[in-house]
Amino acid sequence: MKLSKLIRRTHMYLALFLTPWLLIYAMSGFVLNHGKWFGMGGGVKPPPFEKIEEREYHAEFSKDADERFIAAQVLAELKLSGPFHVDGDSDGPKLVINRHGAFAEHRITYLREPNRLIVERQQVNKTMFLNRSHFRHGYYQSDAASLAWGVIVDLVVVSLIFWVLSGLWMWWEIKPSRGWGAVFGLAGVALFALLLFTI
Repeated sequence: MKLSKLIRRTHMYLALFLTPWLLIYAMSGFVLNHGKWFGMGGGVKPPPFEKIEEREYHAEFSKDADERFIAAQVLAELKLSGPFHVDGDSDGPKLVINRHGAFAEHRITYLREPNRLIVERQQVNKTMFLNRSHFRHGYYQSDAASLAWGVIVDLVVVSLIFWVLSGLWMWWEIKPSRGWGAVFGLAGVALFALLLFTI
């Protein structure tokens, strides 16, 4: 009984803690499955970038500084530190830095020769927010928030597996439900296999 109680409580508290992420994945999955309803694909263009600032930028970097180091310093000076990716080479004439945010995307173009920064901003709509939240993952960003998000994505994955196993445990514990539970479980497996081999 103690083990059963522990499994049930863990099942419940994990679900409560991960509710925001599960809702994000549920809503974004619906948006991805019905993209045309939400203006995805079909030639629909995302919101444009709007220039919000252009300034002189004089900086000296060592020869061994790579493009991510340079981009991180540019973002820090603009007070836009956070997750990003960068296009261009460290010794090239131009670097384009895309600073990812939940509600806005910034594109910073660093022009070496004229020593200028061009800062543009794209407003993220609801569909873009859900889509980007769905695919936000990994440990390739070094900021604490992105790393924490990556850890929680791992926790969601582990929790989904645990919910399957704990669900089986709880199903087997409730003797009157074993018959119908077996029917629904086998039906799900059969349908999954059928679709997997016919799609």
